[in-house]
Amino acid sequence: MTIDQDQLTAYALGILPPEEEVRVRAAIEADPALRAQLDADLAALVALSESLPETPVPAGAEDRLMTRLHTERAAAGPPTPLTAPSESVPFNAVRPAAAPSARRPLWPLMATLGLAAAVTAVLLLRPADPVSQYANTPGAVSESVTANGQNLGQLVRLPDGRAYLYLSSAADAGRVYQLWQIVGGQPASLGVFDGQGILINGLKAGATIAVSVEPTGGSLQPTTTPILVRQL
Repeated sequence: MTIDQDQLTAYALGILPPEEEVRVRAAIEADPALRAQLDADLAALVALSESLPETPVPAGAEDRLMTRLHTERAAAGPPTPLTAPSESVPFNAVRPAAAPSARRPLWPLMATLGLAAAVTAVLLLRPADPVSQYANTPGAVSESVTANGQNLGQLVRLPDGRAYLYLSSAADAGRVYQLWQIVGGQPASLGVFDGQGILINGLKAGATIAVSVEPTGGSLQPTTTPILVRQL
């Protein structure tokens, strides 16, 4: 599923319809580059909200909100009673629902700027690429990535052990970058990224990574000579 910037911004603001929100969330969880873009959007929103003067809650706002909730609940009617499942399900087969991620309340921002202005602010404040956001993380260490004397991009080592790899040039049309970990001289795929950056999780310091250019969807083994091989 292709996610554009408008959908990502709407997801960050929490204004997508439920079904579309589920689809966008699944795409973000499957694509580290989208996750990095979302993190950058959220950071821009928070930074904008923190730069605004504190706005007191309007008098009577809480009462009006509770009245509206009671009215909508009454209009919806009584809740549908739960029914017992037709077949017994083993206890260990029941998977708990994922806890909702905590989000900082942004109502002061919405009240001050309005929704349209907030979306515009995100698009204007968001870095051209997420590498800027990671590079500005306290404790992060950035270094240039080179091969054969050519500057290929930037590697940002984060204090929590993760690393963000950003390549200066996008892959050719119909091709993607694929990240590999070299273990015992053999490549093991860590996923593809059709953008220019990927967040690397779970690798210990000293691990060897490589990047090759592959067909859309990736390959089981590298089909081209890696453009980059280095240790984290």
